[in-house]
Amino acid sequence: MKVLIAPWGNPFGWKDVEYVYKGRKKSDGKKLKDPLPLIKELENPDKIIIVSVDTLADAYVYGFKNPSYNDIKKCAENLIFNFCQKELGFIPDKIIISYGFGEFSKMKFLGSAMDFYYDVFKELSFFFTELEINNKIEVIFDATHGINWTTILTYRALREILEILAYVYDVDLKVLNSDPFVENITSLNINVIENVKILPRIAVYNIDKRPVEPFSSEQDMREFGSYISNFLYNLSYNKEEILVFLGSFYFALPVFILSYMPCSSNVKFKINEISKEFERNIKLKNSVKLEVLRELKYTENFANFSKAYLVSSILEKFGFNKLTDIPLSKIEELKNKVFGKLSVESNRIDKEIKDVKDLQNLNNEYQVYNAVIKSGKTEKVDKRNFFAHAGFEYNTIELKKENGEIYVRIYDNYRSQAEAYITDDLPKI
Repeated sequence: MKVLIAPWGNPFGWKDVEYVYKGRKKSDGKKLKDPLPLIKELENPDKIIIVSVDTLADAYVYGFKNPSYNDIKKCAENLIFNFCQKELGFIPDKIIISYGFGEFSKMKFLGSAMDFYYDVFKELSFFFTELEINNKIEVIFDATHGINWTTILTYRALREILEILAYVYDVDLKVLNSDPFVENITSLNINVIENVKILPRIAVYNIDKRPVEPFSSEQDMREFGSYISNFLYNLSYNKEEILVFLGSFYFALPVFILSYMPCSSNVKFKINEISKEFERNIKLKNSVKLEVLRELKYTENFANFSKAYLVSSILEKFGFNKLTDIPLSKIEELKNKVFGKLSVESNRIDKEIKDVKDLQNLNNEYQVYNAVIKSGKTEKVDKRNFFAHAGFEYNTIELKKENGEIYVRIYDNYRSQAEAYITDDLPKI
């Protein structure tokens, strides 16, 4: 699967240029306003995505009478679509219009700059989970025409997503950028500025915020505080469960991954509901300029929600789901399919699986691991051992053997202690 992604600014100021890529020009000899048609011709991607901002609608939205925010967003999307179709001769598979900021000729956009990143992360996560991927993903990122901050944030979101996908897929990333445009220069070379194999990694942060918070003042904090809390309560949003699941993945704790794994469709539904509520709280005010105010802002916990969706969706595709009584064979399968590329984590889990398989006195009733090996019971979970033994700490899990299969589950007496270790040891921001 090969995907071409490009962040764009305003395409209507771009000039016709002869682009050169891999020493070759467009086969029909045409000059181009953007390098995508040449890259498309030579790389033959399966999918093309363009990422842009709602501020693109600035000069055009006054064609609407009393526009809504949806009108603004749709206007920007249509501008990109029509430009691709008429000027470049292709239709992108997906256009992502995210949130901008700043003052323009006819409009003023107010809101957190990071809203763009969190929204793009969500949209790209949804996109990649909908693809039919065999084993390999190649991504080409063309940075030629992105606005500086949109390029940085789109690249950041894309890179983090690809690092998660790299746990189970072979992922390559190539970044392109053309020579800078200068008047009277008629030919621009498209340069490869990065060409790497992506290694598996997940960034998870424990932040004391809700997925959305008020954007501005103390008064807004008071006004929106209970409203946001009630909305999330009715949505059954549970930050701690999301963090335990992501933390389990981050620390490679297979028993906890499968015990806390959410249903991806349920997580996606909640993400979409939060996004809808976010846009319901975008206010338009006619003044000297049309002001577009985002009264809410996304936080890192919105990104955590999107990461939980991405990870759970991947696990489901590879045959995993939430379990309370976990067959040891399923843990071994998880280790092979998800952590096989990580030698330290893989070896650690292998050792724990072997130690459990070697136990001689398991029966069909659950026993705390400590009781099975008769090492003596302690009053708490040993933190060092908990992480060093991939969550197979002696006071943390129970074991039984039934019909030739060994089963593992979390020991409820010490569940909250283990949860606290996982969430408290995540990086905090």
